[in-house]
Amino acid sequence: MEINDMNCPPAVIEYVQTVNLASSENSELFSWIATNSSLECQVDSLGAVAERLDDLSHPQVIDDFCASVATYARFLTTETKKKVREAYIRFPYYQSIAMNYFNGLRYNQIDIRSHLMGKITEDWTFKHPRLNAETWHYYLYLASLEDPRAYEALKKKLAATVNGNDATNLIKSLAEVRTEHTKKILLQYRKDTRRAEGPEGPEQTIAETVSLLLKTYF
Repeated sequence: MEINDMNCPPAVIEYVQTVNLASSENSELFSWIATNSSLECQVDSLGAVAERLDDLSHPQVIDDFCASVATYARFLTTETKKKVREAYIRFPYYQSIAMNYFNGLRYNQIDIRSHLMGKITEDWTFKHPRLNAETWHYYLYLASLEDPRAYEALKKKLAATVNGNDATNLIKSLAEVRTEHTKKILLQYRKDTRRAEGPEGPEQTIAETVSLLLKTYF
């Protein structure tokens, strides 16, 4: 994918075309691009980097790419999303980058379920969606594609979560999947009186959190 030289300065074009994607030193590639170019250039650059990523690319570089795919989702054209999908098929999946990996797919509605079969070892013992929650993010991705079994699994995890803090964090994460099915799950907690604990003591109830999430996302 050629970068439009009307959008990007020459230094950015050269950097995007020559940067070593196999080196962890370039794990903040898109931060550098964002600092040195316009939004249009950043989107062009993402498509160009997508074409270069492969099985030798460093996990941290892939993580940065996936995070950027999520960040720029609403600006990506059909052509660029195709390049992103092809990149996802080429580069390896690493458990350590699960959240950004699946966010990139989910925010862009890119379906590579067949490619991912057998790559995820399910583990529902996590407590927080940002801590070792590979399985949670995989199922959020499946839910965004309206996979019925995903909703049941996510609902089961929530039902088994007793701690108010943990349940609140999972509910906030689930609400980001803005479908009617997730709304129905949230509605089951609209009278939940458990409270999250903040640094200064008890905070709002789950019911209050759900009320706010329904107004924000639905």
